[in-house]
Amino acid sequence: MSLAPRSRSLIRPSLSIRSAALQRFSSSSSSSPSSSSSNAPPIIASLLLSRAPLLTPTPTELEKTYYDYSRSIKHSLSSPLPTEFYFKSGSLPLRRYLKAEHEYETEIYGERLAGGKPDNIGDIPPETEYEILPRNHWEEKDKKDGKGEKSLERYPEEEVYCLLQSKDKKKWVFPSTIVERLQSLDEAINDNIIGPNGQLDGKGMDSWLVTRKPVGVVREGEQRTFFLRGHILAGQPTLTPSSNYTSHAWLNVREVEDRLRKQGDEKLWESVKGMFGIPEQEVEES
Repeated sequence: MSLAPRSRSLIRPSLSIRSAALQRFSSSSSSSPSSSSSNAPPIIASLLLSRAPLLTPTPTELEKTYYDYSRSIKHSLSSPLPTEFYFKSGSLPLRRYLKAEHEYETEIYGERLAGGKPDNIGDIPPETEYEILPRNHWEEKDKKDGKGEKSLERYPEEEVYCLLQSKDKKKWVFPSTIVERLQSLDEAINDNIIGPNGQLDGKGMDSWLVTRKPVGVVREGEQRTFFLRGHILAGQPTLTPSSNYTSHAWLNVREVEDRLRKQGDEKLWESVKGMFGIPEQEVEES
């Protein structure tokens, strides 16, 4: 007994059935009232424009102690450096290395275990003098120039974010724009905010979007505001008279929270603080 395979006509719908379904779908979508789309709230695209830290954070006393202890253990367990491979015999770099190594061993092991001073070190001439700048020398220079919060070099060990002061309400807000029809979120931000013709005048900034996908959303009734992340390397926003903003500031996370709370936007801060890496407060169980 042989079983014949089923005909494809029993599995796939005919062209007439598919065309009829498409015709019914198009007629139902065209018959929907246009007023519903016009009354829909606009989609807002907002930008978290930040400058990455310029310097590594200064270690705390506990971190410094831990690093020094780890370094001493690593030094005691590691094999001695083959100086004949890296230095020429009797050279000045070799003598400087032997002197620095002996001073470090004396510091961590003591004079009795470190032993005497290595032979043939002799008199070592001092190295070339150089100026040691403070870690916040950029910020101090900008303060003298009167930049203040507009200095991109503020808080070199932290990440700072751009906030703008709106013309109408005089509030500090994140750069935002309305997303037009058939326009993506990143296109709206590039065209209207950080682009060459944007409100921040992108011709004077080296900035870019980190991703095309939003990192968070804030809901106010039926309105949705989608936040995208962006970074700036150099430059400053140039607010034109036609812009919706009057001033800008580079603030760290603590200043952003304080400024939003003082102007009555506690709800906004609670909605966006997760984008700054601040976790939600855990409710203690009674």
